[in-house]
Amino acid sequence: MPNGPVSTCIVGLGWWGGEHAKAARRVENLRVTACFARDSGKRAAFAREHGCRTMESWEAVLRDSGIEALILATPHSTHARFVEEAASAGKHVLVEKPFVLHVPDGQRAIAACERAGVRLAVGHQRRCQPAHRELKRLIESGKLGQIVQIEGNFSYDFGFRLDLASWRADPAESPAGSMTGLGIHHADTLQYLLGPVKRLSALSRSVHPRTPLDDVTGVLIEFESGPVGYLGTNMLTPKVFYIRLHGTGGNAWAESEGTILTLHLKDAKEPEVTRYPVEGDPVTHPLAEGQAEFAAAIRENRAPEVDGAAGLRASAILEGITVSTRENRTIDLAELYE
Repeated sequence: MPNGPVSTCIVGLGWWGGEHAKAARRVENLRVTACFARDSGKRAAFAREHGCRTMESWEAVLRDSGIEALILATPHSTHARFVEEAASAGKHVLVEKPFVLHVPDGQRAIAACERAGVRLAVGHQRRCQPAHRELKRLIESGKLGQIVQIEGNFSYDFGFRLDLASWRADPAESPAGSMTGLGIHHADTLQYLLGPVKRLSALSRSVHPRTPLDDVTGVLIEFESGPVGYLGTNMLTPKVFYIRLHGTGGNAWAESEGTILTLHLKDAKEPEVTRYPVEGDPVTHPLAEGQAEFAAAIRENRAPEVDGAAGLRASAILEGITVSTRENRTIDLAELYE
């Protein structure tokens, strides 16, 4: 097994691919050595900025024995195929969220990685934000008693700035609108905190003519472990970002990109507020932690924290929302799996 930093190629060189390259500068066990996008000019500019070599084609990426792993930041609908092809070429993959748009596609991609013996991780970096990690510790400590309810909302008004010619404005790439780009984060974090979702009932629709996407989504959720919850997202309002836990022993909630935690225990007179200092942007800062964990999983020959199964559970919520909205019924997420 190779030693040293994991040699990685970023595939998809838009804004988020660039953020991954910046984050990798803070990671000791992963190094971005190559990049690929279909646009040759974009490849050249990215290589100059981030000090890596360009790859002339996807096929060249797959053939290159010097590339151990890929970071995929490509349109959502391409993820499953790219993961399968990368696995067949013996490449480990960190794929951005949503992992897939259809659960069976994700199942096949996971199976391809298992057959090839490569590691698959999904880029749900917001579960790593400090207040979310503390929510997890509070649940496990028992301080909140029995968790009975959870609420989450992640929204902001990017719908008014969305480039309508971009792939992100295509309903086929962004089902349930902002659920695909925003709410999918909470779909992972809520399940990180309370375990898998069993079933859901959703409404997702457009209330503003600015985009062709659903711009408001609301979801009622039941977890396999018993609690019920609510997940909301929209692309029209000033930014909203919170997750709130309600337990028999107290309430706790994370806000402001996971940098503020409020804890109100049952017998406390006043809530206790903790603010977590984060160097730089709290949105992109956790990317380095996710990359380092992915690289460690490769070197230690183990599953990453956010593996394909975890990524697929978040994708199942996204697909469940679209099915529930279309068919006007409650969806048992087990229905979506082959």
